[in-house]
Amino acid sequence: MRTEDPLFLTIGAVYTDDVRLPGACHVHFVRSAVAHARIRSVDVSAALQAPGVVAAFTGADLADLPELAPPMAGMINARMSQPLLARDVVRYVGEPVAVVVTESRYQGEDAADLVDVDYDVLPPVIDPAEAARDSAAVLFPAAGTNVAVSFGDAAEFRADLFDGCEVVVSRTIVNQRVAPAPMEVRAAVAAWNEDGRLTAWIPNQGAQGTREALAGMLGIDQAAVRVITPDVGGAFGAKFGADPEHAVVCWVARRLGRPARWAETRNENLVGMTHGRAQRQTVTIGGSRDGTVTAYRLEILQDSGAYPRFGAFLPFLTIMMAPGPYAIPRAEAAATSVVTNTTPVGAYRGAGRPEATAAVERAMDLFAAEIGADPAEVRRKNLLPKFTEPHTTDFGTVYDSGDYAAALEVALSAAGYQDLRDEQAKRRASGDVVQLGIGLSCYVEITGLGGEEGGPSENATVEIHPDGSATILTGTSPHGQGHATVWAMLASDELGIDVDKITVKWGDTDLIPEGGGTGGSRSLQQGGAAVQQASRDLSGCSCARGSAPPVPPSRSGRTWAWSRWTPRQARWRCGASSPSTTRARSSTRCWPRGSGTAASPRAPRRPSWKKSSSTWRATR
Repeated sequence: MRTEDPLFLTIGAVYTDDVRLPGACHVHFVRSAVAHARIRSVDVSAALQAPGVVAAFTGADLADLPELAPPMAGMINARMSQPLLARDVVRYVGEPVAVVVTESRYQGEDAADLVDVDYDVLPPVIDPAEAARDSAAVLFPAAGTNVAVSFGDAAEFRADLFDGCEVVVSRTIVNQRVAPAPMEVRAAVAAWNEDGRLTAWIPNQGAQGTREALAGMLGIDQAAVRVITPDVGGAFGAKFGADPEHAVVCWVARRLGRPARWAETRNENLVGMTHGRAQRQTVTIGGSRDGTVTAYRLEILQDSGAYPRFGAFLPFLTIMMAPGPYAIPRAEAAATSVVTNTTPVGAYRGAGRPEATAAVERAMDLFAAEIGADPAEVRRKNLLPKFTEPHTTDFGTVYDSGDYAAALEVALSAAGYQDLRDEQAKRRASGDVVQLGIGLSCYVEITGLGGEEGGPSENATVEIHPDGSATILTGTSPHGQGHATVWAMLASDELGIDVDKITVKWGDTDLIPEGGGTGGSRSLQQGGAAVQQASRDLSGCSCARGSAPPVPPSRSGRTWAWSRWTPRQARWRCGASSPSTTRARSSTRCWPRGSGTAASPRAPRRPSWKKSSSTWRATR
């Protein structure tokens, strides 16, 4: 049993919707029921007369706030920004057009239905292929195009790429749009302190990136925002940063001078949270009839949804991994991301890299079928040979090492591949009504990507207390990955402190101002490495850059070490800290985390919240 499990198995942990602030009002969003329309008017007068309604706001009330700009400034069309509440035009079903604020949650569900929105319906553009045509209706007239960003140009593809190929196969396939649908839907709780500073509780994958996004949408300095991450019930890439709804909840709290809260319904989640995938891929593969692949081309049309979010950037990652683990002498790729009148697309489970695998593996199957060869044999013949020095693909991606052929053989043996093929042939020959399909896939993925704010790096603080216990502060942000257990194990191995005496903390921007969050399989490689190195530094163990200096005596009875990990270098420092140092303020953690062991689980009571000294704190 993991360190954090007793909590989840007893009271169920504390999610954002469990954060109850005294006097909090409830925010409800009125969402567009049409995919594309001009807004003639939004009438909230009837809603204001409903029982329990505190206030109602439209896009005009928030007109002074910045719009949500597309990510990757300078790359994605900046004229495709999104207002926090739609003002003049709605561009997808589910886009927020107004908010109703009530004293109780259920009053708002009824009152929101009373908001009257008058639409002048416009032709929707749903198909990305249609959106890419010059004749298509343009979603953003100021942009003059539906193209959000292009990566390469298909017009510049080599005319001779497939020269000399005995076999050439081409197919257009759809990597379908999906809804992430985490068990915990989106939510937010917001309160402004007397000093004008915002505290926001939001389920996310990195509090630091969420702080930056919130500050940008509210038009305030990041120093004026504190983001706290309660327990998170699933994310899958869709909870990085912050959405317009989160900023609106914070704005409502400031406007009304009282805490505000919001938790969407499952229906809202399915149309409002960013979707994933949504690529149309045209693959062309060529080679010899002996099974050797000599050329591969991938053309991608990315559906970005109504507003370019991270989804518009996905093809860049798809192109990076386009050849997969194969040695293909000639390969090229290009992509176009377009906007459509659909839910915006964001990151989801692998974010662009699984799409590359789906394309090249489908191509390998098509090629094998065309030449009548076993799909496993085609893969075996074309995999990169074993390498221990970095290998650079035609697309500039560096693979550190690999023995893909050996991995394939292990998989085939474990699956009993030949027995499966024999059984498949037997059923086909007999006309069995239950046929047997066999799928193969060879997969390599870039992992350990940087955080939202830059390249690969992470930080950790390890502190030893007078009673022999220790505290770890990490910039990663677990939501099911088990960091509380693993990070404690890493520190325990270096420091000799029992795992159950080590507390891991994360997800509070006042306590941990820097961090890259959790996503892209980066946490153990970067966050875990930082914890390990800080622990080694604290114990004086030998590190990657030599021996760390011994830890000096601490007059306060506690010592600490800090480490930032980067691929090329690591820095350590150690010294004494006073009880008032920021990095030692474990009291700023306001809810229970893994607070027991498998042998003696402890089930803390849910916290209630009160305001003290202009700061929201938990009491038990």
